[in-house]
Amino acid sequence: MRKLSNRELAHVAAMLGMLVIGVRCGPEVQQDSGDAHFTTQNALMVAERRALQLCVELDPALEGQSEQLLESLEQDVAALAEAHPDWQSAGFGRAPVRVQRGCPGTAMPSGRMQSKGARLGPGLTSRPSPFRTFVHILGEAKAQEVLGDEPAVRAHAELMRVEDHMAAEVSTSLVIRASALGTEAFRQTWLPTGVGLKTLGGPAAVSPDSVK
Repeated sequence: MRKLSNRELAHVAAMLGMLVIGVRCGPEVQQDSGDAHFTTQNALMVAERRALQLCVELDPALEGQSEQLLESLEQDVAALAEAHPDWQSAGFGRAPVRVQRGCPGTAMPSGRMQSKGARLGPGLTSRPSPFRTFVHILGEAKAQEVLGDEPAVRAHAELMRVEDHMAAEVSTSLVIRASALGTEAFRQTWLPTGVGLKTLGGPAAVSPDSVK
């Protein structure tokens, strides 16, 4: 695998708002033709991704509202596409956005999540899913258990190795209260950071952190 230059790594961290972290890696293994390719050319982060796709996991307590909640999320994404100045340059305008029920290799969160260093999803992989963002929507009882008083938490869903002992976040998990959907805070802060864009009208809600 070609090593990324320091300039490329800095570009990824600074411009795309994604996380570059240190990981403990075993011996290098031979990659086969099925492996995906990391890219810094757009915010999709994986060269094989052709469109922005979000998968959704719903709190079972919300199953009766599933259609309404998915529709609300789709409206939030459409509003972000209309308002965000970097939507096209991020590569999100090349094809219609897809929102789908069911996320691979993950389960609903349990226990209190911390915003710094949180992980929720498949983890380190050479074959990331098509989904840039894993959205977990919680009812109020579950949200109190997982989020406490926070409206949402951003976590790492999928990581790809980009260099020896270094991996990059290529998919994000966004854990949110159902009541946050449709709000200005969700559309301007949490949803942009969940898809790898800068926030609208203010600083990022979560600064990229590093882990040795």
